[in-house]
Amino acid sequence: MNFLIYIESIDKSVFLNINQNIINPFFDIFFPSLRELTYVFWILLIIYFFIRKERKLALLMVIGISAGAAFIYPVKYFIDRARPYDQIESTRLLTSPESDPSFPSGHAELSFLTSTVVSKFHPEYSKYLYTFSSLIALSRVYVGVHFPMDIVGGVIIGIIIGRLILVLEQRKGYIWKEKI
Repeated sequence: MNFLIYIESIDKSVFLNINQNIINPFFDIFFPSLRELTYVFWILLIIYFFIRKERKLALLMVIGISAGAAFIYPVKYFIDRARPYDQIESTRLLTSPESDPSFPSGHAELSFLTSTVVSKFHPEYSKYLYTFSSLIALSRVYVGVHFPMDIVGGVIIGIIIGRLILVLEQRKGYIWKEKI
């Protein structure tokens, strides 16, 4: 058996286990709501830091989110992996279908990227942000729009881009002049 086929079979098996065997009435309501809440939460956090005069952090979040989107969407269309509900007839789809390809997960990328950036400035928020990000990631599989490997890819990309943004922040000339 080809290694990639083997990994894909495990990916589909884990997907089916989460999507169909961990059914919970609370999750059926809560997890679909995270689709839009993800964006609302991070936008409100940017506004919060901006109002608190932590403009550098707010700007880093905006730059990171923009860089992440600029990177991840071409990757999605290059890889062009079909969504679970397009591949597995028995998928429980708890949200409306997505219009872009499945790999990597943009929600996971966005959440782990911003968690990485904010945690550098506020380590006391770290466990809450990464817990929230993990719930978002899990929800994407539970509601039937991503395979687990889509999530893993999004998490890895998000953390890498978040760390790159922080490296650039340390070299002040790359993002902004000394005073902001």
